[in-house]
Amino acid sequence: MVLLLVLILYIFWRDYIRKPAHAPAQVDGGPLTIWDRSPVPDRGRIKALGYTIIGLYAISVTGLYFFWYKKTRLNKFHWFDDRKEWNQIDKAGHIYGGYFQTVWGYELLRWCGLSNKQSAVIAAMLGISIQSSIEIMDGYSSKWGASYSDLEANFLGAFIAASQYWMWEEQRIMLKSSYEGGDYPNGELGERSRELFGTDSIGRRLKDYNHITLWASVNPSKFYPGMYPEWLCYSIGYSAENLYGGFENKWIDKDGNKHDRTDLPRLRALNFSLDADLPKLSKGSKAELAVFKMMNIFKVPFPRYQYKWEADKVVNPNPNGWGREE
Repeated sequence: MVLLLVLILYIFWRDYIRKPAHAPAQVDGGPLTIWDRSPVPDRGRIKALGYTIIGLYAISVTGLYFFWYKKTRLNKFHWFDDRKEWNQIDKAGHIYGGYFQTVWGYELLRWCGLSNKQSAVIAAMLGISIQSSIEIMDGYSSKWGASYSDLEANFLGAFIAASQYWMWEEQRIMLKSSYEGGDYPNGELGERSRELFGTDSIGRRLKDYNHITLWASVNPSKFYPGMYPEWLCYSIGYSAENLYGGFENKWIDKDGNKHDRTDLPRLRALNFSLDADLPKLSKGSKAELAVFKMMNIFKVPFPRYQYKWEADKVVNPNPNGWGREE
């Protein structure tokens, strides 16, 4: 995946940076501003984007190492089958990650002046490579392992975004996330939640699988113009509850004590709600529209209806209680 990222940056340099391309000073009768998409490939913007991607990627990987991997022992590279872990909430998260990184990449590439199809393909490659490079660190960690199913989920998320740009030049079915938060009870479960999901807000937002919902929001007005409000979306989401271990609610704490909370049913839930397509609420400001596009990966809070059921029991491949979540 790192080699794929290098290849993408080389294509940028070969086709757009090495050969000067100048955008005209006028767009739709007015001066080109920083908020406008360039009508042709703009060398300066592409260089700035390339350097920004490299810098943010380096910062993100370094932060992720200190936040997630620093306390784990390194091992030789290995794979781990986690398809049945965490009621597949983490798989939904990988789909979402590949999706929104592709969407953001697409908007930035269009801003640089690339065509719709060029932007869709390159953004998908960026989304897949950046998201999947995490598997390299997972593969060398003794507590985790690289996952084929994670790679498949990353690809699926990027494909969902890129295919819509190819078909419609817009996102009509948007993947979004929400984090409901919530406190855990004191005592055994509270201690376990802090061990698994951390205590800071960023860590909980990424890892608290009991309070994360991944949504698919459909904007019907993009399929049937004039029949619905332009901003209105219908959403269906997936979430889970009572997850205190990757495969089962049994674990061994740091003092060697065994805990068995299989009395708590591990639940799956389908969520039905409304949502807003934020760019459709923009009132003409180019800066506002850009911010709304960036924020459109998060679901707007609306009441929800939930249908819950108990998840199928799975066999823990680590019967002594040690697993990826430890």
